[in-house]
Formats: sequence, C-alpha cells, structure tokens
Amino acid sequence: MTNSFLYGVCYNPTWTTWSPPYSNTGSDAQFSDSDFFNDSFQALWNNSKGNTYRDDLAQIATAFGLVRLYNWGATRGWNGTVGDAHIGFLDYAQKCGVQVMVPISNYFLSDDTYAWNGKDPDTGYSFVSAPIYIQAALTNFVSSVVTNGDIHSAVHSFSVGNEIDINTFVGQGSSGVVNPASRLARTIWWIVNLQRQISIAKYRSVLLTSPISNADQGDPQTGKPPLSYWFQALLNGVNTSTNLPEGTKGGSGPTFSAAWKGIGSIIGYYNLWYFNSVNIYQYGTQLTTTLGQYDQWSSTTVNSTNWPGQQFSVPLLLTEIGYRRATPSDQANQDTQYLGVTEDIATAIKNYRSSESRLMGYCLYEFSDEAYLNANWGLFMSGATSSCEPTGSTRVIYATWPSVHYPVDQLSPVTDSRTKLTLIDALKQIFT
Repeated sequence: MTNSFLYGVCYNPTWTTWSPPYSNTGSDAQFSDSDFFNDSFQALWNNSKGNTYRDDLAQIATAFGLVRLYNWGATRGWNGTVGDAHIGFLDYAQKCGVQVMVPISNYFLSDDTYAWNGKDPDTGYSFVSAPIYIQAALTNFVSSVVTNGDIHSAVHSFSVGNEIDINTFVGQGSSGVVNPASRLARTIWWIVNLQRQISIAKYRSVLLTSPISNADQGDPQTGKPPLSYWFQALLNGVNTSTNLPEGTKGGSGPTFSAAWKGIGSIIGYYNLWYFNSVNIYQYGTQLTTTLGQYDQWSSTTVNSTNWPGQQFSVPLLLTEIGYRRATPSDQANQDTQYLGVTEDIATAIKNYRSSESRLMGYCLYEFSDEAYLNANWGLFMSGATSSCEPTGSTRVIYATWPSVHYPVDQLSPVTDSRTKLTLIDALKQIFT
C-alpha cells in the first residue's frame, strides 16, 4: 500500500439549475445518474484540446493529487461489450497528475429490481450468489476503467457506496429502508468480488474501501462509546448479537439481523489493498483527538471499546472533511470565516502527521459548491453561466440517450476579504 500522503478534494460538479431526480428516459436522461465524469460533460473538466471549457481537473491539479467522485455510470459509451466514455476523464486526470477514487454508487447496494431486489449474497460472498444484474454491474464497472489490457493508471482506488451506516438508500433505488445487515453484506460482496476479479484478471493492484460516516465514532473524551463500529463490522463481520453501531439508521432492533463474515475472514492480506475511510466534519482539537483515537487508542472511563485502527493495521483516509459556510448575509466575511476554518483543518492535519500515524490522507469537501442544494461547501462558488454545451448522443447498455444542452457555470474562488488570498492558494501554501 502506498506510503505517500494524499491531498485530495471531493468533486461532484453540478450547475445552478440542476435538480435531481431525473428520469432514465427522455430528454433529461443524460442527467439521471449524476455522472458528469464522462465524455458528454467534458466542458466541465477538460481543456486539453485548447477549447474554452472550464478545465476543473487542471485547476484541481494545482493543489490536489486525488479526486473523490460519487457516481459512475459504468455503461456510458456502450459499444456492445464495454462502456468506454470515462476513459477520456481518466486520461486527462493522468495528464494533469491527478489520481481518481472511482465509486460504486449506492444504487448498486439498493433493493431496486435491477440491483439486489431484496436479496443478499451467500455466506461466502460468491459471485453467483448476487442477482444477475449485480453480477453484470460489477463486470461492467471493472471494464469501464480498463484500457490497454489493464486498469487505467489514473485509478487510485474503488470506493463502494457512501455512508452505508446512515444511508438507508430510500430514494436511491429503494422505496423502503434497507436493513443494516443487508447493507453490510452487499458492501462486503462488492469489495470481495472486486478484489477477486482484479486478481483473476491479473490487473494491477487497486485499493478498496467503503466510506462511512463518523456517527459511530463516539466521543473519546466525554461521550458514551458505541458498543461496536462499522470499521469492525466490515473487517471482522457481525452476528445477531452484535450491537448496531451508534448512529446507524434503519433496522428493527439494537443488533444486526443476520450473521456475516468480514473481509478479513474471506480474503487474506487485506491490509495490502483495503483501507478504512470516513466522512468526518471536525476541526481543531476535536479532529486531532479523533485521529489520535484511531492511531493510539487507549481505554478511558468513557471509551472502553477499541477503535479498530490499531487492531487491523490498515490506513485511514478522511474521504470528506470540511466546514459549511453559513447562509451569507455578509458574503465577504462569510468567505473569510470559511477560508479560515478550512485552513485550520489543513494545518491541524499537517501538524498531527507523523511517521507512526496510519492517516494516509484526506479529501476536502468539496471543489465547487453544489449550488442547487445551496450547500455552500465549495472552494469555488458558482457564478453566471458562461456557455451551454451539448452532451452528444450517449449509448448505455439499455438505451440510447438523445443529445441535450447543459449550462457551464463560471466558478469564482472563495477569497479572504482581508488578504485577497484565495482558499486554493492558501491551501497550497499549507501543503507545501
């Protein structure tokens, strides 16, 4: 597993008029899966041909070496065998010097008819125990990142789902809550079978993870400890006596509804290719205390349950960390406050790092604000529309989507009103 520290940023570009969900058919189908990392949307991220596109990847590369994505429609650009419409994104990321965390979306853990359809894998997570649509989804996913006979060199890792602990998948392919035990089993199936397929095909090694929230972390100083952790559940497995970790949503009781083996019980040497990952919104001493809890856990009167970092000797990546801007009444002062706290997060992690730490890096949330949510998290904020670009006709495995136009919003950097320093430039100073 790589020893280089990763400075990353979350990337999920949208525009001010985008609003999910869209239908998988008709004029809005191009936007239905929130996957804007394919050839249809290169006006957002690619300027390699000297055009007037926005060139997000090149901007990201000025400060970050990793981008974390959230959605990936593996059959975009379907040619009858594979979907190849993401190769251009990976090529340009490589040209810019950026690695990519490629995601398996939560939909592929859901109960939709074309996902798990209410079923779970067998106890050994065999490939054929998944529904045929999931088997095909995994095969198509791997194929979508293979070029010249191997996994594209820009791929850093595969991330399976997002926050399976607190994400019930309602509205993400499921009409009702998916039981926590099913969420766990399906996630492990994906991780185990991705690793098996990589090994069988003799592709280069790719790291694997499943980002969770920090809801089950507990308070290492004053709070009550959770009785189990999702980190432990993924690696060690659970039984029907294992308490649901703190913060888990859904389910009908205090314990898991079924017994499942962990990754470590199925595939050996997992510490060579698996890492823990967490979405965490802390800063200052709370953040450094949490990192210390992962690296050097010790029992206290309020926390006698071991965080599993030191148990399993796998690294930890902070897949989301950041600070939310308040609704701006004074835009300049809000930007300055946001910039200051984000700088503090980066500085705290820089000062915490040591050769003994298992912290492998972090991804700031996020590159540009998701304006349709009024989320106000971005290093860059959306402005006026600079152009309106065509997607071109797109073929996926089950349909051909017509070309439509989408707006390309101009981005303005968050800037300190006092120093006039942009946030991305301030971060570059800290990183170096």
